[in-house]
Amino acid sequence: MPKVLLLTASFGEGHNQAARAVAEALERRGVVVKLVDYTEWLHPALRSFAKFSLIQGVKKVPTLYGLFYRSMSRIQPSSSIQKQLNHLGMAHMQQFLKAFRPDVVASTFPTPNGVMSELRATGFTNVPIAAILTDYTAHGQWIHEYTDLYFVATESVKQELMDHGVSPSRIVVSGIPIRSAFNDDAVQTLLQGRKDLRLNQGLRHDLPLILIMGGGAGVLADVSSWESAIRRSKAQFVVICGRNERLYRRLQPLESARVKVLGYTTKVPEWMAMADLIVTKAGGITVTEALAMELPMLVFRPIPGQEEDNASFVLNLGAAHLAQDSKTAHAFIEQCVKDPTVLTDMKSRIQRHKVRGGAERIASVLHQMARGEAVPSPALRV
Repeated sequence: MPKVLLLTASFGEGHNQAARAVAEALERRGVVVKLVDYTEWLHPALRSFAKFSLIQGVKKVPTLYGLFYRSMSRIQPSSSIQKQLNHLGMAHMQQFLKAFRPDVVASTFPTPNGVMSELRATGFTNVPIAAILTDYTAHGQWIHEYTDLYFVATESVKQELMDHGVSPSRIVVSGIPIRSAFNDDAVQTLLQGRKDLRLNQGLRHDLPLILIMGGGAGVLADVSSWESAIRRSKAQFVVICGRNERLYRRLQPLESARVKVLGYTTKVPEWMAMADLIVTKAGGITVTEALAMELPMLVFRPIPGQEEDNASFVLNLGAAHLAQDSKTAHAFIEQCVKDPTVLTDMKSRIQRHKVRGGAERIASVLHQMARGEAVPSPALRV
């Protein structure tokens, strides 16, 4: 049976979600998949420092994070810095390749691709390498000489890679991989039953429903202003706090027939189907899931770097509105309450752009690579 080593990194949940979506699609095809968190192969001190620095950078000094993101994208493949990055976790990679003997190695995070490229350059392995980009932009860290195939979201991301010298024959415009709960059949079933879903949750179908996701230092960093806005509004709200228990306890007093406050939930697709607008950060996976669910977005204060690029993509589609502060966000929500055509127009623009099926497209090509077959170049034009 063909075997695929699929690598991810727990620097944010997006890389993990994308990897799991591809893994599930591969397993449905009978492929043996090993899904590995690459950060577990790093030295514990380095792993802790990297995670802490990333989280604190995004929370405390997003502008500085943006500068770091852009500077890392400009590192030359032949530079000493890149050579050092390409050796992170290399010993573990060598051991795993010997033990598992995969037919293909694919990753939703760029560093493992650099390590694999280095191993290919030294003759340690000849296993094909694939990169799965999970944003609507192409960061320079993805580009390595021995990467055989790049899976990207759109034609514009393909062009970015080509501008960096990547041959178009090595780029597949697949779309970003998202969970099977967002495939065509599942989405249509949920959307057709949205009134019943609302009824089961005690929500009205004749009032707009605003879904807010992203607690902590994300959308709900300014908690007091959101509490006041939610109390004043005539809209219905569902606030998903995730694993932020402190935020969940803080917002619990808002609970009413019009407002629901949730902790961690596995029912995000259902809540998206019920909603008329999602207020969220601009992670690549989240905006793709919203597009798949035909759900208009209010993108809140995107972080400089990939979030800004993701936000630009959905704004250019007409699928989203941008808010750099809570006051602007509240004003837009009230505009949608007073004029429902705002959301209707956004939804109609989303329906013209198909983003579902990325995981299946990627799995199909990886399956072919694992069997040693010639790889076609399917395209999804968004």
